[in-house]
Amino acid sequence: MEYLGADTALIRCLLCGSASDATLLIYRGYRIARCLDCNFIFVNPRPTEEALLRLYSRQQTNPFLKGHFEAFEYEWPVLVKILRKIQSHLPVGKLLEIGCGRGDFLRVAQLHGFSVTGCDIFGGCKPVIDDTTFYDGTLRDAKFTDCSFDIVVIRNILEHLFNPNIELEEIMRILKPGGYLYTKVPNVEFEYGFRCRLLYRRNHHFEPPYHLNYFSQTSFYRLITNAQFDFLTWILEEPTRHRKWTKNLLRKTGYRFIQASYLLSGGKMFPKPVLACLSRKGSR
Repeated sequence: MEYLGADTALIRCLLCGSASDATLLIYRGYRIARCLDCNFIFVNPRPTEEALLRLYSRQQTNPFLKGHFEAFEYEWPVLVKILRKIQSHLPVGKLLEIGCGRGDFLRVAQLHGFSVTGCDIFGGCKPVIDDTTFYDGTLRDAKFTDCSFDIVVIRNILEHLFNPNIELEEIMRILKPGGYLYTKVPNVEFEYGFRCRLLYRRNHHFEPPYHLNYFSQTSFYRLITNAQFDFLTWILEEPTRHRKWTKNLLRKTGYRFIQASYLLSGGKMFPKPVLACLSRKGSR
């Protein structure tokens, strides 16, 4: 794992702007901090945007574009169900996926009638899908015009960014009035502490320099609403299927327990390793 050393910057809390934080732990040379005012957990100091761009541009260091990372055959049923949940609000339209990787979700969306576009840091090795445009670089590099898309999908990306607030501002700009935003991030409550030990048999699951921002249900909701999006609903994403039937059974059983807890508590209990939600571009 690469340590980016001098190419780092000290930041304020991304949620409340506080300059007061405490060290939670040091891992791989990176300081995991907790905001003393709002409890947001984040890497501070962190790699600069330029350092992160170099990191993800190198194919050999970016595990998220590899063929073995969550094989498409196991992702497909999960992605179809995500799209169906989106279609209950938006049957078809222009869809942009940020951090699209191999383009798996875009293939599913296109087959269901969406006009799709992808954006990611491919390092010069873009995927090829008929009638699909891919932009190699950051969202700001793509320079989309105002009000270009009906929906933006950004899964497993906000935790990687130097400043996710800037990304959400740009998403707000390129969404059409009333457009939708589908977002997914890991749940920090399963990345350290007893839940992490129970699920992963590890004391923590922090991943600097890849993961820089660690969201709880509260902090993730705050991030979305701070960006002037109208929060609509939490989405329960099913876990990706596994090659081994035993692990697949455990994942399925865990998902059913989470689903039942969420429904029976009226949405108050959300013991989920990942947080996914649908929101809408506000009129404010």
